[in-house]
Amino acid sequence: MELRQLRSFRKIAELGSFSRAANVLCLTQPALGLQIKNLEEELGVALLTRHSRGVALTPQGSLLLKHAESILTGVDTAVRAVRETQAESPKAVRIGMAPSLAAMLSVSLSQRVAESQSGLRLDLTEAPSKYLSDWVADGEIDLAIACEGPVGPKIDREVVLEEALYLVQPAVPNEPAIGRPIDFADLADMPLFVADPLLTRRLVDKLQSEAAVAGIRLHIRGVLPSMNIVKNLVEDGEGATVLPYAVVKRECDQNRLRIRKIVGPTLTRNAYMLSHRERPQSTRIRELIRDVISDQIRGTPEHGTIGKAA
Repeated sequence: MELRQLRSFRKIAELGSFSRAANVLCLTQPALGLQIKNLEEELGVALLTRHSRGVALTPQGSLLLKHAESILTGVDTAVRAVRETQAESPKAVRIGMAPSLAAMLSVSLSQRVAESQSGLRLDLTEAPSKYLSDWVADGEIDLAIACEGPVGPKIDREVVLEEALYLVQPAVPNEPAIGRPIDFADLADMPLFVADPLLTRRLVDKLQSEAAVAGIRLHIRGVLPSMNIVKNLVEDGEGATVLPYAVVKRECDQNRLRIRKIVGPTLTRNAYMLSHRERPQSTRIRELIRDVISDQIRGTPEHGTIGKAA
């Protein structure tokens, strides 16, 4: 019996679906199915039964899940205890970030930790917010900085930033990078591209919802899986997009893009720090993250709102 089999079995039981569990675990369904088949053959019992809505635990599966939770928690505790004995080595803190937030924070956060002589080492990874909550819950990462979206029951979530979303357009010669505000209604029929790595449609739905309230129709030319592709299309004059200023600050400083505040209504987004309830991280790393966010938004057209420590 392998730990990865127990982790996979636990995720299937939690989600009630092979396909959803395979997606979260970044495995193919056949590979995940083979893990469970081998586990059932080793134990000599059926652990799961399939039905029209997914899978359910057998009585033997429920018993194994109870012990698997205890085993995996014990393993995580043992790993942390061993790592903590290596006082002479920098303590690694594994942080996952949503792509737009990684573009804003990763370099500055790494520099701040290196300068702080805090005995910390950051292991940073970038992934869509959809995955970050599950990775924190499973102990794959220690903290996450994520955008809006659902989180699991084991996750504590606190707001660390509320920032405005801006209309992003190509730079205009001899015009400032921060243009005049634009009414939301004036976005009607303007060609728009939306960056959405996993096609969650959260930003698209936000825009469409506000358009319905304003009684206008938006012309969304494309929903694309890469922020860089969207920024390149805008820079080439193919259309506009809606993003936080921090994500396009470099291009604005280089006179490649410009931003305009959207008013009536003002669009905002929240960023959250995600942590495991039973494995809280130190106040030191949390404060470092808040300080870096504060530094990054200072000097932007309008300061965002920094979430206070809980």
